[in-house]
Amino acid sequence: MVDLLSVNRSPPGLVDALCQRVEKLLVSFWPLPDEQEFQDDEPQPPRVHAQYLPLSKTEDEERNKERDYPFVQIVCMAGTISNFSEVSDGSEINVHFYFYGYHEDPREGWRIPSSMLWRTLQDLLANTVLDGYQLTTPIRWSPLNSEDPPYFTAMMETVWKGCPPAVEVPQEDNIIGVQNNEETPSAKNGEG
Repeated sequence: MVDLLSVNRSPPGLVDALCQRVEKLLVSFWPLPDEQEFQDDEPQPPRVHAQYLPLSKTEDEERNKERDYPFVQIVCMAGTISNFSEVSDGSEINVHFYFYGYHEDPREGWRIPSSMLWRTLQDLLANTVLDGYQLTTPIRWSPLNSEDPPYFTAMMETVWKGCPPAVEVPQEDNIIGVQNNEETPSAKNGEG
């Protein structure tokens, strides 16, 4: 059971929780059995990135870009709050997953991101609640046609529902401009 008091109930908190879950899942299955036939001798497990991809340390043409793959990018796209009630699921967070793979053979390369997507989707459907958010349907997914082999991508769109984040009420002794129930010099009689 999740201790909801220790959960970061925010879009970044959900993205971080999804990153941890997906990374743990994919590393435990890597290399995926159907990809072993075209994996190199030392298959690198997928890395998972929240929101933005890290900048490449070098753009050297001789750099082995194949070592950057496979990876997953989990992005918070948008959100909606439709109900302020703490007992309703009035908050939605749209999260997209991008799965990236690299393979020289275009007939096989699309299988890497598609397999990661499918494994992730199976895991999410097996347990649709994460940190107080509920995965909803429909879930849209697609292998994206590559116009730039040997790089391949698949994408999944999800929506997570939950109650809106609680409004934080300031404590009496910590109100803006007042500390310990005494006015600060900048707040006295409009002097500044």
